[in-house]
Amino acid sequence: MKNLLIVGFGNEFRRDDGLGIKLLDQINENVDKLKVQELSIDLVDILKEYDIVLFVDASIEGGPISFKKIEKEEKFSPLTHHLTCEELLFWIDALYKRSPEFYLLSIRGYDFDFGEELSEKARENLDLAKKFVQNFINETISNKLSD
Repeated sequence: MKNLLIVGFGNEFRRDDGLGIKLLDQINENVDKLKVQELSIDLVDILKEYDIVLFVDASIEGGPISFKKIEKEEKFSPLTHHLTCEELLFWIDALYKRSPEFYLLSIRGYDFDFGEELSEKARENLDLAKKFVQNFINETISNKLSD
């Protein structure tokens, strides 16, 4: 079983919507990383192999960054090509009887128009998110070593 996967998702061509993807480009620690535009059912086969999965996405509301643990939810999206983290966790449990720890880090974005440049406020939030993820990685590795 693998320990930690960080999944950045969003659309890099919709300015701040690409915050999750851009964060992965800045993480130099030796962890597995995966970039996707959206969450889909085909990710279940990948995610089931990990103990901990940290999802990183842009948010249109809230503070500069927010973090929460994901609980599985038997509530299904009407869009088969776009699932929630809660749905993915449900499917892993239903299909493989596994319950990896899922977390979601949301980074506040402000401009979701077409383009590749981040807004100034989003860049500031991205710096905060990078520090948060580096601490998360260090804590996860420390906890794994103490097991």
